[in-house]
Amino acid sequence: MIKAFSRLALSVVVALGIGAGTVQAAVPDIQVVVNNSTVYAGVEPYVEKGTTMIPIKALQYIPGNSTIWNNTTQTVTVSQDGTVIKLVIGQTTATIGDRTVNLPVAPSLRSGRAMVPLRFLAEAAQAAVSWNPASRTVYVAKTPPQLIQQANGSDLALGREAAVSMPRISKLKSYAPSDDSNAGYTYYFPEGQSFPFFEQRGDVISYYEMQDNHSELVWTAKLNMNQTSTSPIFFLPYEIAAQAGTTPSITGRVAFYDTLPVTGATRSGYISPAAPSTGAGSNQTPSRFGNITGEVKK
Repeated sequence: MIKAFSRLALSVVVALGIGAGTVQAAVPDIQVVVNNSTVYAGVEPYVEKGTTMIPIKALQYIPGNSTIWNNTTQTVTVSQDGTVIKLVIGQTTATIGDRTVNLPVAPSLRSGRAMVPLRFLAEAAQAAVSWNPASRTVYVAKTPPQLIQQANGSDLALGREAAVSMPRISKLKSYAPSDDSNAGYTYYFPEGQSFPFFEQRGDVISYYEMQDNHSELVWTAKLNMNQTSTSPIFFLPYEIAAQAGTTPSITGRVAFYDTLPVTGATRSGYISPAAPSTGAGSNQTPSRFGNITGEVKK
């Protein structure tokens, strides 16, 4: 059995609405993750009437966005891929181009910073927004068009690189590896495909599918690497100590890439349901997702 190391490297983005109708004080543990990068813009996000409010600086992390603050008129102007949105502190309406729309919560000032409703502006930018109550994280995902094209292209190596680089969203509980000091990542893909994929580090493995042009965490598990067991996933012959989400069904051969942290090279090959303890045809390449001999995109 190949030595499987992997775990999801989740980043978290801007906060959206949860819960109830009164204004909550600044909640320091809310995290905002935009395109896999945790954003801190000087003022903590807070939730008001079920809407997460963020400082305008955080919006600049969404691809295609730029913001201008006019202190005299207390107006926030957001340009999103050619569309201009204007919000005024204290007003519950905004303009998108020449249209007037209602806001769930009026923009406000906090600690000298303009705070604006995240979901309204992220969705106006055609970004996916998701709240993870387990980690108190808001994810914002907007995949650049070139990554989408690359993921759907004919080159498997480029497609797999694009797949694992796409913005990620998680609605599940996350697990941390017991010891990742010397662990590399191991990736598993169904033969001939760039999506879905598994990412493993140490005793934590996560499974992603593409949904609305971003990666969505569908299942994750903590493994007991000291206890072998029959697993529903044939290439993971370990006891599942804890898990979240829906366990995937994988029946065909998978391609694996096992990164070697010391050299930075990757060992790759196939694992078959008939011989799950071997990494058949393994080879070492300097790139993370080199083409595997004989593999054809499906």
